[in-house]
Amino acid sequence: MPSGSGEAVILNALRALVPPGLEMKPSLPEEAARRLREEHEAVEDRRDQLRAHADALDDAEGAEALARIADANRIINEDIVPHEREDEISVYPQLVPHLGNAHGLAAMSRAHREIQHLGRLLDRLLSGVGEEDADRYLIRDAQRIIESVDALVRIHNAQEEDNSDYAAG
Repeated sequence: MPSGSGEAVILNALRALVPPGLEMKPSLPEEAARRLREEHEAVEDRRDQLRAHADALDDAEGAEALARIADANRIINEDIVPHEREDEISVYPQLVPHLGNAHGLAAMSRAHREIQHLGRLLDRLLSGVGEEDADRYLIRDAQRIIESVDALVRIHNAQEEDNSDYAAG
């Protein structure tokens, strides 16, 4: 086993082997990582509600289907989309110094835009629709959008948590 000064020489030599840009980055403050986890727990509760609405649409018709679609639309556009916008504005800029660059966040930003797009699609689908318009095709289209948001948010949150855990060191 090398002595104290020998270890320092070995570590210094190993440090020279690390490619540029891969050196150790400062860790994300624990408070920021904790806050992200808590926000994702709240989003997961809302995502679970989306899943329940999507599942119930298999058998729902008319007014019940429209009520479920409207509530899913509210959850997406009043809870999930604002959360994703907030991540883009406040969380991602905090992560960049800890990740070393923003390259890994580009796909995450694209997921934010896709979630927002799906929210607009559901809102547009629901706009001006009456009970008599809630045929099986409209219901299935809404169900697909809700399921897409559910799946995308599930995967996206897992990726964000991985990035956050990595940045927290």
